[in-house]
Amino acid sequence: MRTATMGLAGALLLAGCSNTPGKQAPQAPAEPAGDNILHISWGGIAEADGNEAKRHWSTWAINLVDGGPAYGWLSDKGITLPHALNFELAGTGKIDAVALDNRFEPVVREDGSMSQTAEGSPVRRFALLGSNKGPEGPYEMLVEGEAKADARTVVKLPTAASARWLRLRIDSNWKGRGPTRLSDLAVLGTLDRRGDAAVADADASGVYSHEYGPILLRQQGNEIFGCYNDGLGTLRGTVFGRIMRLAWYSKEEGSIGAATLAAANGKLYGFWYRPEDKMGSPWNAVRESGLAGADLGKCRAALYPSS
Repeated sequence: MRTATMGLAGALLLAGCSNTPGKQAPQAPAEPAGDNILHISWGGIAEADGNEAKRHWSTWAINLVDGGPAYGWLSDKGITLPHALNFELAGTGKIDAVALDNRFEPVVREDGSMSQTAEGSPVRRFALLGSNKGPEGPYEMLVEGEAKADARTVVKLPTAASARWLRLRIDSNWKGRGPTRLSDLAVLGTLDRRGDAAVADADASGVYSHEYGPILLRQQGNEIFGCYNDGLGTLRGTVFGRIMRLAWYSKEEGSIGAATLAAANGKLYGFWYRPEDKMGSPWNAVRESGLAGADLGKCRAALYPSS
C-alpha cells in the first residue's frame, strides 16, 4: 500500500495532525446531526403550489420530499418571485438545520423522458419559516440563507426550533428572473412522533380521485387493501400512523412494484415505484368519499380479501 511508504509526516497528516507544533490540518465543517424528518418515509408532505395542477408532475412540489435530486420542483412561468412552498411534518419537529439541493441530476425514464428539465434557475436567497399553530400560521422566521447554484447547501439554524408546519420562502434565483427550480429539500432534526405514533387521519378508507381514475382503499387495523384502474390494479400493505408502505400489482401490465404514501388532510401524498426501486411518478390523490355507497364492482375482492 502507498501509505506504507509515506513516513511519519504523512501518517500524521492522515490522522488530521500537522508536524508543526500548535497547528491542525484544516477540516471541513461537519454537517449537523439529525435525520431528514421531511422525507416521505417519515410522513413529511409537500402541499401543491397554486398552479401545480396545470403543470407536468415532474415539476410538482411533492418531488422535494423524495430524498434526492433526480426529481424536483419548477415554478410556474407566469408567477414572479418570491415563491412560497408549504410543508407539513408528521408531528412536532425539533429542527437544527435545513438543506437545499440545487444539483441538476435528472434520470432517463423508461419512456425516454427526463425526470427534470434544465429549465429554470436554481434557488438563491431563501428563508425557512415555521408554525405550531396550523398550516395558515402564524409563521415565525427560523433561518435565512443563500443556496449554492449547483450544490447541496446546509444552513444551520441559529438555535434549534420547534415546528410542525413549514414554509419555504424563495426570494431570488441565480439568474435573477424567470422560473425557479429546486431538486430537494431536507429538514434535519428529530421528530416527536414516527411510525405508529405519527399524526394520522382516523381511517384512510375511502374513494380517492386521481388523474388515472379512482383509487379505493380499505383500512383494517394496520393493514391496507385497495384497488385502482377499475380493479385491474390492486394494492396491499401496512399503515403506521399516516405512513403507508404498499405493494401494487397491475394485472393489465403483469407488473408489480411498491408505493410509499402519506395519508393526511383528506389526501394521499407520495410516490409509486417500479421494480428495482425505480420511481414511477408521484401518486397524489384527493379523498372524495367513504366506502359506504361506493360502487366497489371489480374491486370487492381486493378490498375484502377474506370474504
